[in-house]
Amino acid sequence: KPIEFSLKANQVSSKKYTLNVIKTPSLVNFKMTLDYPNYTGKKDEVLESSGNAIIPQGTKVTWNIQTKNTDKVVLKTKDSSYLFFQNQENFNLEKKVSSQLDYAITTSNKNLKEYENLSFTLKVIRDEYPEIKVASKKDSTDSQRLYFLGNVSDDYGLTKLQLVYYPSREEEKKQKIALKINASNFDQFVYNFPGNLLLTDGVSYDYYFQVFDNDVLHNFKSSKSTVYSFRKLTQDEIENEQLQNQEQSIKALDKSLENMMQQDKTLKEISKIQKEKNQLNWNDKKKLEKFLKKQKQQEKMMKKFSNELKENLENFQLEKKEKDPFKEQLKERFQENEEQLKKNEKLLDELEKLQEKIEKEELTEKLEKLSKQNKNQEKNLEQLVELTKRYYVTKKAEKLAEELNKLAEEQEKLADAPKEENTKEEQEKINEKFEKYTKEKEELQKENKDLKDPMDIPDDKKGEEEVKEEQEKASDNLDNGDKKEASKRQKKAAQKMKEMGKQMQMQMQSGKMETLDEDLEMLRQILDNLVVFSFEQEDLMGEFKTTGYGSPLFGKKLIKQNELKQNFEHVDDSLFTLSLRQPMLGGKINKYLTDVAYNLNKSLERLAENEVRKGISSQQYIVTGANELAILLSDVLGSMQDQMSISGKGKGKGKGKGKSKGEGEGQGFQLPDIIKKQEGLNKKMKDGLGEKGKTGKGKEGKGQGEGKGEGQGEGEGDGSGKNGKNGKQKGEEGYGNEEDLNGKLFEIFKEQQMLRQQLQDKINQFGEIGNTGDLLREMENIEQQLLEKGFDQKTLEKMQNLQHELLKLDKATFEQGQETKRESKTNRKKFENNITNGPEDIKKYFNTTEILNREALPLRLEYKQKVQEYFKNKDD
Repeated sequence: KPIEFSLKANQVSSKKYTLNVIKTPSLVNFKMTLDYPNYTGKKDEVLESSGNAIIPQGTKVTWNIQTKNTDKVVLKTKDSSYLFFQNQENFNLEKKVSSQLDYAITTSNKNLKEYENLSFTLKVIRDEYPEIKVASKKDSTDSQRLYFLGNVSDDYGLTKLQLVYYPSREEEKKQKIALKINASNFDQFVYNFPGNLLLTDGVSYDYYFQVFDNDVLHNFKSSKSTVYSFRKLTQDEIENEQLQNQEQSIKALDKSLENMMQQDKTLKEISKIQKEKNQLNWNDKKKLEKFLKKQKQQEKMMKKFSNELKENLENFQLEKKEKDPFKEQLKERFQENEEQLKKNEKLLDELEKLQEKIEKEELTEKLEKLSKQNKNQEKNLEQLVELTKRYYVTKKAEKLAEELNKLAEEQEKLADAPKEENTKEEQEKINEKFEKYTKEKEELQKENKDLKDPMDIPDDKKGEEEVKEEQEKASDNLDNGDKKEASKRQKKAAQKMKEMGKQMQMQMQSGKMETLDEDLEMLRQILDNLVVFSFEQEDLMGEFKTTGYGSPLFGKKLIKQNELKQNFEHVDDSLFTLSLRQPMLGGKINKYLTDVAYNLNKSLERLAENEVRKGISSQQYIVTGANELAILLSDVLGSMQDQMSISGKGKGKGKGKGKSKGEGEGQGFQLPDIIKKQEGLNKKMKDGLGEKGKTGKGKEGKGQGEGKGEGQGEGEGDGSGKNGKNGKQKGEEGYGNEEDLNGKLFEIFKEQQMLRQQLQDKINQFGEIGNTGDLLREMENIEQQLLEKGFDQKTLEKMQNLQHELLKLDKATFEQGQETKRESKTNRKKFENNITNGPEDIKKYFNTTEILNREALPLRLEYKQKVQEYFKNKDD
């Protein structure tokens, strides 16, 4: 109510006044509710007594105010006013905030307008665009394969990741491939391009990766990576590139071989110093340490290049898909080489760890072992380099012959094309292709000459000149408008190219067969020489057992041992020369060669120093190694004979292979032929048993050092294998007959192998009939028995039983006949699976670290701002 009061001045007069009391509007309670957008993943939040906040864009803000003596509450911005909704003393307002909001809240009643004025600010954080960072690497052995490692992030969350690709300059044809991604604010992905994408050969493509965030308000913002380019090579281009890559790897491995030879000289110097000195000084130890370090680096380099060659070899495939024995054998050699490198690495690690505290004897032993392994590795590497060169020269020649045939077809097609298509420009393109062919042919001839044993690759210079001449005349005729004459010239050029291509293919094929035939004969001779060497070494070992060091015969026998060493060097050299052409002569053979050569040197050294027992021990190792080597070479000889038989299938005009359709495929040996041959072998075996009964009278010795038993000289003459004299106490009686028997046995063994291969060919042609699989295994068993036991009654019984089973099989085959419905056909559909590396393998390509433990995760913008403010305050 109004209050009355009066004022008196100087106690003279007084006047009455009235004072009206007015109630002021005021805020009792202020509360702000923040309803965050769903994409942020944040829970709703309530702020008490504060109107300031940092909020994500799109947040719905609700102001709830309790007042006293207030009729109206208004939210004012720079250019707008918003009236709160009133419910008695409570006021509220709801507003979605998308940009920074500087505002004031004012309260009013009927007496006082905008009495209270409170200013606040809502800072808005915009949702950032997602980030994408992509690193790429090219496969070291396949330029058509690229690996990608990408990191994607967003301040609130990710929803989608995709690969977008399209032919270059044809973006309207874009296609999208969805990639897996976690719905978090950070993720990592890997991709192998082109993977399983069906791209067109010879077409260039552009592609990029695109990531999307979870911002619904802005229709899911996205970011793109760099745009990459890729051209899908044609099959011809892929093969040419593989050949080029392989050539580079061969050169690198060749250089490593030179370095290895240099390292071998250093090793010899260290071994010599170590033997001459009682104890290595500091300089010697440092020299050894430096050598080991360099040797380890060299091993890593060789391992790298060897792996590249192996991978290139596995990836390399010409259009013809038949199995290539040379390639398969070469792959096995690379596998052997990899295992040998691991052994070398292990030995180097041992030497490195023990070089400070190693004893002299142990060091000598380890260095000798390393020297042996290095020599073995050197041989392996030299063979691998030469064989790989040889393989790729062959494949390049085949490739050129195929390209020439394709070019001939292209030339022929152009000759028959309509006048408007058969132009000088099109003819000039074919001329350029033929010019490119001639240059590649010259390069091939150079590479072939670089081989230690060059192949016979046809080089028809006259034919090339004829083709060029016809093509040039055709171009001139087309330029003059004489289409008819030009077509004649083009057809002549095409015909000549076809002749040249066919000639090259035929000559390469016949060259392969001639080489295999020559190698077969050479290996047979080497094997004979090795067996003679083994017998002579065994005899000499027996003589040293009965001859003392002071005997006048001791020196002569020592000279004989040196002669045997020289004889074995001839065997070694011959095998090494042969191994440069035949990959079947693998690392195991090199190992035995190295071991025998090492023990030959050791035996001479020990016998010369009167260490007779040790010398005889080395001789025993020589005999054992030579025998093991002979067995290995015998297996290789058999494999080469099988390969010869398979390679000649359908091409011979002789009795077993049939006159085929032209040069085509004959029916091979029929089963009655095999039965007849088996019957003949059984008769030879029976005759051999009769001759053996007249010649050998003793027990069959089986030890490698105590008489050789049947097969490879078992029980010569008397056959006593226990006294180590190989049955010679009966003089030379029957010695020549025994050699004849061995020759007959070897012939039986070869013919039995050929029969097995012929049966295998029949199975390959018509499929398995009855128990043919069991018969093949029985044949293999008989071959093994022939090698181990020679002329033996049990072996003869097995051969007779085999003939009986073949007769039963022939009857079953006759009754069954041939059913065309049972014919099988190979699948002609082409399936490709380009993905060879999984995600973990691709990550290893980039040497990545574990994300959770090592990588700094991205901060949201609001936290970044707080961090900046914190450090700003610290600086102040």
